[in-house]
Amino acid sequence: MLEQFLEKGDILLGEKCKDWEEAISRGCEPLLARQIIVPSYRDAIMENHRSMPYMVIAPGIMLAHARPECGARGLGITLMTLSPPIPFGSETNDPVSFVITLATPDDKSHVKMLEALTDFLMDDDLREKFLAARTEEEALAALASASDK
Repeated sequence: MLEQFLEKGDILLGEKCKDWEEAISRGCEPLLARQIIVPSYRDAIMENHRSMPYMVIAPGIMLAHARPECGARGLGITLMTLSPPIPFGSETNDPVSFVITLATPDDKSHVKMLEALTDFLMDDDLREKFLAARTEEEALAALASASDK
């Protein structure tokens, strides 16, 4: 179900980033290119993370987001794996190998996408299959396999 919210180029695999700031910037690039977000949204994510690094939500997983009014013009998500994993400043959940960048223009339109994301994150087999993908097509096929269950 999560695959229905992804466009071509929204899955980035094996990205090499020197630090968390570069990782956040890279995860925002597809959304910026499609004008789903504006640069101020990316900047707000970074500022939020600097002040309270709560967005590293589980071991190895970062959910990068900001408030809609910070520059989200539409609904979008990117899924990015990092190789190698990098520290984001979380005592309990570093290093991060998977960055999810979420944009929503309001407080309601992202509910279905968030439900699909939660289902994905809770399914260990599906998540492992996705993380093992080497191409965007393999990653999409892994996501689509969840719909077949």
